[in-house]
Amino acid sequence: MTRIALGLASALFLFTAENIWIDPWLRHKHHRIPSLVPPALSGAWFLAFVIGGVISALLVVWQILLMRDPILPVWRKIGTGIAVLTVVVLSVQWCGITTGHPAVFLLRAFRKTHTVKLTWNASISKTVGYNVYRSVTHGGNYVKINNSLVQGLTYTDDAVDSGVTYYYVTRAVNARGQESVNSSETSAAIPFL
Repeated sequence: MTRIALGLASALFLFTAENIWIDPWLRHKHHRIPSLVPPALSGAWFLAFVIGGVISALLVVWQILLMRDPILPVWRKIGTGIAVLTVVVLSVQWCGITTGHPAVFLLRAFRKTHTVKLTWNASISKTVGYNVYRSVTHGGNYVKINNSLVQGLTYTDDAVDSGVTYYYVTRAVNARGQESVNSSETSAAIPFL
């Protein structure tokens, strides 16, 4: 039973580590490699979420049963407990990162704060400013992040979370308040630490 629990914990740990750290690093270094992370709230993401949730629940139940086993050595109970706790915390973190809302219980005091400075070329049409949009998925689901029109050609996003890859576009705004189409998308992979 201990081997099954540790095997499931290892598989879930590898899946989570690939999605949180390895995939963003690979896409940052080698842009041609397709992402293996399912897009947030897609069918594949939901399936991964359900499977991960079921495995996490099974791991917690198995850990409770292992703790009650009088024959099992204490060091093995502690080891599996640490493994299960680590995997459950990472799984929750994966869920948060892929939806753009990393878990709040990861101590922010230990994480370095990051910013993303964006620059772009001026629009060829007459504009009164720009709006900046951000997403955690490539090619869509953009949300406006500036409160008022950006007058210049730079914007600093200081509301980014560690371990997340953000995708940005800008839209020029004319005097009537009409927005242009999206600019070319750019991305920023925020380091985990």
